[in-house]
Amino acid sequence: MVDESAQLARTFCEKKWPVFAFLDTHHPDVPEPPYPPHCIAGTDEANLVPALQWLENESSVTLRRKDCIDGFVGSFEKDGSNVFVDWVKKHQIEAVLVVGICTDICVLDFVCSALSARNRGHVTPLRDVIVYSGACATFDLPVHVARNIPGALAHPQVRLFNIDVCSKLSR
Repeated sequence: MVDESAQLARTFCEKKWPVFAFLDTHHPDVPEPPYPPHCIAGTDEANLVPALQWLENESSVTLRRKDCIDGFVGSFEKDGSNVFVDWVKKHQIEAVLVVGICTDICVLDFVCSALSARNRGHVTPLRDVIVYSGACATFDLPVHVARNIPGALAHPQVRLFNIDVCSKLSR
């Protein structure tokens, strides 16, 4: 998943196409049940993985630290503006290719919100939101581990459905 994402990002950057990347960055005092603490601000988990750190120096890349499950919601500023929506409008993005970790949580939530916003005319000119399953993955939190984390739910790493079907839902 990481290698495939890095290869796609390289291709986009070489073509000077705009890239928007979320960095999961949570505050230690703001829990997100049922998920255990993760990607705490100031830790390496909240930064790009080594294979993608080069994106920090690319002029065509917009990085957004998000402090919630849904990157679309996490893109709202205190003044009500939305960094993702502004990026789409600035670059006249008609289609986004979505990749990432936690396909069934963060990726799915972002895609659903982006599609809903598009359907209501809030993200023009966006038309297509496409999930590329080859650059997606999720985490593994087996039952025996989750039992020892207060408030956590098990999240076995299994492919629950073929995410490629979701890409057809964008139109």
